[in-house]
Amino acid sequence: MKTTDENKPVKVKAVKVKVAKTADKTTSGKVQETPAELADIIMNAIPEDMRGKFSSIEDVMAELSRERENGQQSAESETPQMPVADMCGIEPDTSPLELSESFLKAPQIPSLGDGFEKSGSMIEDIAFPEIDREKAVADLKNMFKEENIEIEEAFEIDDTNNMAVGKNSTLIKYIGSTEIIMIPDNITSIGKYAFRGNETVKKIIMSDSVKMIDKFAFAHCPNLEEIIFSRNLETIGDNAFLKCQKLKEVSFPDSLKNLGKGAFGKCVTLKRVIFPKDLKKISDLCFFSCKSLSRIMIPSSVEIIGNSAFSECYGLKKVTIKNSVTSIGESAFSWCKSLEEIVIPSSVRTINSWAFYGCQSLVTVTISLTTRDIREDAFSGCENIYNVKIAEFEGDEHLSPDAERKGHRLTYKIFRQVNRQKAERYAREHNLNTLFI
Repeated sequence: MKTTDENKPVKVKAVKVKVAKTADKTTSGKVQETPAELADIIMNAIPEDMRGKFSSIEDVMAELSRERENGQQSAESETPQMPVADMCGIEPDTSPLELSESFLKAPQIPSLGDGFEKSGSMIEDIAFPEIDREKAVADLKNMFKEENIEIEEAFEIDDTNNMAVGKNSTLIKYIGSTEIIMIPDNITSIGKYAFRGNETVKKIIMSDSVKMIDKFAFAHCPNLEEIIFSRNLETIGDNAFLKCQKLKEVSFPDSLKNLGKGAFGKCVTLKRVIFPKDLKKISDLCFFSCKSLSRIMIPSSVEIIGNSAFSECYGLKKVTIKNSVTSIGESAFSWCKSLEEIVIPSSVRTINSWAFYGCQSLVTVTISLTTRDIREDAFSGCENIYNVKIAEFEGDEHLSPDAERKGHRLTYKIFRQVNRQKAERYAREHNLNTLFI
């Protein structure tokens, strides 16, 4: 019974306790709640307007003990209060109350849900669900099969780094979803298609253990913005970074020896490329359709610029070719619409067909007499070329009449690919017999 300020009696209904039984049993076979569960049950059974009196289960137990000792409410209290036992729906018990030390100290642990095991009076062991590795491997194999990816070796799941790793330390497949990915130092190669189509990765940091990146490894990663290469990287495979449309810069380590076909093709926001010092060849289609490239410096180690290596680099304005290149491939710089001038070094022996096709802004071409093999249509579509410079003519040294004739014939050959009328006019001005040119 409890009274209000107007001293009107108000009935307070005792809360009946319904205990959910657990799987724990005593030796007699009866279900027994854990101390933490009993504590929660008792505290939750107290009406909300009375809970402020008790800060812990120890306070409740102390009050229960006093009530049982007295057998009734305190006579000194001006306002009658409802016994705690009645409040909690506990049947009166006159037997001595004994609380074990472990009960009072037992932590009130919230429910952890399915997948966990309880035993005894305390939570002694938490059993986390195990990863079904066999199923994970089977799922990956099915995925490889659907994507026509051939895996020649067994692999294991590295759930720390979210990777499928082969026995020869090849990263076969990344299966995570983080934006910044660290390639650990136990990886020596990144397998074909390992990250292909990953839409979340923004930055790749490779440990120095990585020596090879296989074909299509990072192809079609639309949000990849930055790559920090291994300092021991030797090979980048074909189409390895094809169509990484947010990649802005690549700086290759000096250890790099092989750069595959189409390795950075269609990286439309790529603005800067720093080449390694020992690279011998820029492969076919290597930087095809990298529309944001504006400047390229071909290092002195490069001997061959492959077919379509820089084709459709619409923003490319300046190209510096060192005196080591011997061959410029077919369509190597075709449709570089912003290119205004090109200097062909004396080391170049062959300029292949359509090498500068469609370079509509190209005005000046400087070339050497040593470049004798200029294939058909190498400069076709370069309608604005009006200045062809022969490097030897620019020097102070005296040229023989034969060298002068060769220079004029070379100029005529380039003009003929651009505009036949312009070529015929040049021939007349320099008394050239064009029959055998």
